[in-house]
Amino acid sequence: MMKLFRAPLSGLFAILLLFILLITSFELVCYSDPGYYRAEFEKYDVAGEMEYYRGESISLDSLSQVIRQTMLYLRGRRGNLIVETEINGKMQEFYQPEEKSHMADVRRLFLRALVLRGMAILSCLAILGTLILFEPERAVWDLSRSFTLLCLLLLLLSLAIGALMLCDFTKYFTLFHELFFPQGNWSFDPRESRMIVMLPENFFLDTAIRVLLCFFAFLLLLLLPSVRYLLWKRRNHKAPPS
Repeated sequence: MMKLFRAPLSGLFAILLLFILLITSFELVCYSDPGYYRAEFEKYDVAGEMEYYRGESISLDSLSQVIRQTMLYLRGRRGNLIVETEINGKMQEFYQPEEKSHMADVRRLFLRALVLRGMAILSCLAILGTLILFEPERAVWDLSRSFTLLCLLLLLLSLAIGALMLCDFTKYFTLFHELFFPQGNWSFDPRESRMIVMLPENFFLDTAIRVLLCFFAFLLLLLLPSVRYLLWKRRNHKAPPS
């Protein structure tokens, strides 16, 4: 009976593990390096752009403080997005109501992704325990083979998607927002929105590249020992029969 569920369970385990690695990569990029945001502000001269589009003077320290509080909000560690900072020499609230509405949607999406990651971790542990309990000799082989096949497929797919995004990031950035934010409250004019000046499209391109690189690093970290194990098993004629 277990033979019927072996392949589906191994495949599901691999898919869930890839999802866990993707969300973890995103989380690490967004939260492990606080200096990343300041470097991006400097790279794209956000303070200068704020002056150009809105005629407002805001320091890098103020921008860094705003993004720090914003990231706490998105993580669920801050109850609201009422963030005051120094603009034109006076303390003012940074975000406008429309911006807060969009960021509330982003927060819901991110928190749901974290919940799904937690459920995926529990599911992986349950699948792993089931396979080891009923077929301990095959468990590592089946999981390694499924993970390797999916990784190779995903790597090819990711390279293709990455190439398309680099050719026309704006198109796919727009598609992403239309898919996950169908209410349409994500488009802003830099003359009216501080948020879009602080977080330009190129910032998201840089972040997407960092997430993909982190994700690929995780894949290789797990893929290499998995491939070595499979090759060792075959070389020594220890691979279990299908």
